[in-house]
Amino acid sequence: EEYASFFKPLPNDWEDHLAAKHFSVEGQLEFRAPLFVPSRAPSDLFESEQKRINNKLYVGRVFSMDDCDELLPYRLNMAKGVVVSENLPLDISRETLQQSKILRVIKTNLVMKCPEMS
Repeated sequence: EEYASFFKPLPNDWEDHLAAKHFSVEGQLEFRAPLFVPSRAPSDLFESEQKRINNKLYVGRVFSMDDCDELLPYRLNMAKGVVVSENLPLDISRETLQQSKILRVIKTNLVMKCPEMS
């Protein structure tokens, strides 16, 4: 029930989610990411020009980016969620973030965990 109440506002969908996965990675790089797949596809799923709101990025408890396309590839655009990382600097621009090695490691982990959603 807690997952359902957390995930419903993210895609502006008030139905329950189809699959969810909450995981954390610890070590040299630490981040937490609750991800989910909505129960129905949006009507504009295959429109490439449409701005997709996929993932929110937080650095610590500070909101950093709303539509972070760098976290998941386009083929996984059905997955929505929040990524919280302590390793990214707070004063980071979008251009610097796109070239960040930390972000590439987070993306690799998210891509590996997406098929495990249940």
